[in-house]
Amino acid sequence: RRGFVQRGGAPGGAVTCMPPSIRTCVGCRQRGPAAEMVRLRLRDGQIAVAPSEAVGGRGASIHPRALCVAGAFKTGMLARAFKRPIVPGIPPAAFLEQLTVASRNRKLGTP
Repeated sequence: RRGFVQRGGAPGGAVTCMPPSIRTCVGCRQRGPAAEMVRLRLRDGQIAVAPSEAVGGRGASIHPRALCVAGAFKTGMLARAFKRPIVPGIPPAAFLEQLTVASRNRKLGTP
């Protein structure tokens, strides 16, 4: 079906059609498919790119765009998403580069 994602794992090995996962970007507050965003998490009190969707705990999603990174850092949206004060470990420009690489790797299927 159009707009739906095929996922396996149904009883009997059948493939089911499910709507794509929708997330809200912490930078621009726009909703969209999780596949278009990069998942973030806290590691040792600092923001880090989550290695996969399977990482547990509180997380946040963000588009790999300069506008979204600036919005997330400037407005305190990351602190709100993680429900604790956030101390950025790197400047926004370097963080954007990490997001871009993570997004590219995700599309290519590499870790």
